[in-house]
Amino acid sequence: MARLNIQRALLGEVSGKLRAVVFSVSGLNLNIKFYFDGEIGDDDFESASCVETEVLADYEGDWTVLVKCLRLDAPEPILDQGVWVFRRREI
Repeated sequence: MARLNIQRALLGEVSGKLRAVVFSVSGLNLNIKFYFDGEIGDDDFESASCVETEVLADYEGDWTVLVKCLRLDAPEPILDQGVWVFRRREI
C-alpha cells in the first residue's frame, strides 16, 4: 500500500533533479528518501514536504512519515536496499 500511496503523492512533484525515491518501513515509521542530482533547492524541499503530507494523510493512528532529501550526483550509484518507487532514466 505504501508504494502506491507514495507514487500517487509524487504526481506533479518530480523535478528534473530528482534521481530516485526509496522507502522503508520500521514499525510504525515510514521512511522516504529523495535522492537528488545537484544542489537541493527550496522547491525540491517543498515538493518532498508535499509528498510527506499527502502520504501521512493516508495513514491513521500512530504512523510517522519521515522524509530525507539527499544529494547524490550522477553517475554515483544509489545503493539503497529500500523499496524503489521512482527512478529516473540515466545513461
